[in-house]
Amino acid sequence: MAKKPEQESFYEVHLNKYDELMISMHAREDEPSSPVLIYDGGEHALLYRTPQSSVLLDFIHPDVRPFLSKAKQVLIAETKDYQVKREYMASCKHVKNLPIDEAGVKPLLKEEEAKQIDERNLYK
Repeated sequence: MAKKPEQESFYEVHLNKYDELMISMHAREDEPSSPVLIYDGGEHALLYRTPQSSVLLDFIHPDVRPFLSKAKQVLIAETKDYQVKREYMASCKHVKNLPIDEAGVKPLLKEEEAKQIDERNLYK
């Protein structure tokens, strides 16, 4: 049975000239197994790295949503100490509603705190 999703506090989404997406996020300890990104077109996505563990990508930027809504797969790059620790493709599954309680999804930082963070230190 899957555990409650781990909420990702910082991630980046990159788009290349072919409208392909890459999501860069903090590395996890375990290796992914049959990863799937579930998306409903809203402000959150759920990455199942394994059948037992998932990562909630919260508050997806509105400019990214149309591309993610059309994606068949995304490249995931997990980073640690400014280096890519692993990269893999995750297939995308588009659903009507994510299997999460969105009322329980809260920003991990207040807006003023987030503005003061030096993003270069987030990949350590």
